[in-house]
Amino acid sequence: MSDDNKDYIIEQFTLEDSEIDKYAKLITDALLADEAAQEEGATIVFTEQTFKTIFGGPTIDRRLFIRTIFRPTNELVGFLGSIKKDLSIKGKTYNTAIPAWLSVQKAHQRKGIAKAMGIKILEYAKKFGYDGGFAFHEPKQRGIDTSKAVSRETGVPIFRLFSLNQFIVRVYDVEAASKCIKLKWYEKLVFKLFERIGKVKSANIRLYKPEDFDQIFELTMDLVKRTEISIVPIYEDLKWMIGNPNVLCVVHENNEGKIDGYILVWEFTFAGFGNQVPFGWLDTVHTYNLTNNEVKNLANFLSQEAIKKGWKGIQTPYIPYFNAKPFKRANFIFFRKKLGLDLFNITGFEIPEKVNTFYFIWR
Repeated sequence: MSDDNKDYIIEQFTLEDSEIDKYAKLITDALLADEAAQEEGATIVFTEQTFKTIFGGPTIDRRLFIRTIFRPTNELVGFLGSIKKDLSIKGKTYNTAIPAWLSVQKAHQRKGIAKAMGIKILEYAKKFGYDGGFAFHEPKQRGIDTSKAVSRETGVPIFRLFSLNQFIVRVYDVEAASKCIKLKWYEKLVFKLFERIGKVKSANIRLYKPEDFDQIFELTMDLVKRTEISIVPIYEDLKWMIGNPNVLCVVHENNEGKIDGYILVWEFTFAGFGNQVPFGWLDTVHTYNLTNNEVKNLANFLSQEAIKKGWKGIQTPYIPYFNAKPFKRANFIFFRKKLGLDLFNITGFEIPEKVNTFYFIWR
């Protein structure tokens, strides 16, 4: 944003629960107005519950939020949040954050607001002692251009940490999903062929119970140790997350009754073409202790429980820290779509030239 444009106030603020509704509305309005969303649908609607799932955890740094105010009307027209994450690189932990859900009202786009908010959040991340920040970028979206511009202006280098090439989707009601997601006729046909949920042939599978949490946390920390780069879960944050009413967690027990695998999904809303449908976001898959057949049964049980919640499907970008084969056998579809994870390296910590294994907690 040029210095001579004094119509906007770009400011840091502390997130308050009483203001969640207006920020959720701003994000949703900006997403629905996006050109790609107008053509393709499949836009996430930010309900208050979605906003709380993303930004409401006990370890969220509520200081690291940026907003834009339009001076002539005192209207909120821009938002950039952050999600605090501990990042482990080969056993060493760094204090990082994800700048998340950058949103600018359509009438105020292309005025440099996005870049100005990016610069501001990086300024405060330095002030609050963060080592770095990272974000996901789709090749066809303007987010990567904004991030590169922020890097040039601040002098903080940005690196491509990891590239993803596939997404996962599991659709339970193709007719409902196609009302808000643009599908070609043959895509719709394929999804219909994979609607069926296989029978669950296992007595070792059940829903998560609160008393399971310590075992879940232990398993998750074991997954962190097995990967070169990973998000490190924080005990109270993960416990809060898994206890949310819009979260579905299914577990597998071994013959001694000890949990040796689980899958965690949280609810969001897809919107497009004037319609909305509930979906699930596949957040964590911990299945490497299980056989392929056990994973398939766990995935089928997940699907049965997702339908009980009224979800029309499940999706996520595919990070290959878990085996895809048993999910394909449970009618999960893997399709090509690119997504890059880029890191702002504020303190100049060492980053491997090549990352072979990576584990990420989406929330």
